[in-house]
Amino acid sequence: MEVIFLIALFALTMTGSPGPANMILMASGARYGYRKSVFLLLGTMTGFLVVGISVAAGLGALFSLFPALRYTFLGLSAAYMLYLAYKIAFSDPSLAGSKARIGYKSGLLVHILNPKAWAMLIAAYSQFSAPGWTSLQQFMVLQVIFGIVGFSSNSLWILAGDALNRFVQNTDTLRAINKGLAVLMLAVVTYSVIQSGLIDKL
Repeated sequence: MEVIFLIALFALTMTGSPGPANMILMASGARYGYRKSVFLLLGTMTGFLVVGISVAAGLGALFSLFPALRYTFLGLSAAYMLYLAYKIAFSDPSLAGSKARIGYKSGLLVHILNPKAWAMLIAAYSQFSAPGWTSLQQFMVLQVIFGIVGFSSNSLWILAGDALNRFVQNTDTLRAINKGLAVLMLAVVTYSVIQSGLIDKL
């Protein structure tokens, strides 16, 4: 139980803090509301599971063994996150009720190309285990806890964006908010790339 509590606390700290995924989810909530952002959320959760399976299989070690692969991944990550940020932030707020929105397929790649997701799961798999746990048991416990905590905390970010959408009716103000969220996403992605050491290698 102590290990499970520590995992839950770690998951809450990691999934609840600002990151590329949470910024995009909040922007989607502000742009489309909670209901229309659910498929984006489900896509991000599926992508997070894919990252968990990959880390459990040892694929995360490839980033250490092959630096070029790591930097290529970070470049693709930054490009995709900025594409999503642009798509949400610079769309017309007056078309919020339309069917054109970021959905499951777009969300699927968010965590797969999210350096923070890989880093948190690599840390979790290396730090959290209990005597007697098999690799499968560790995988199941980590993914279930991260799934529950992550879904809850990510939903709160969408709801925060949804609150902005509901309380702010002026179209110009909504455009300004969307652009502000785009700037925040740009800052978060830039910080992630800087922390990776990518810029130092260029």
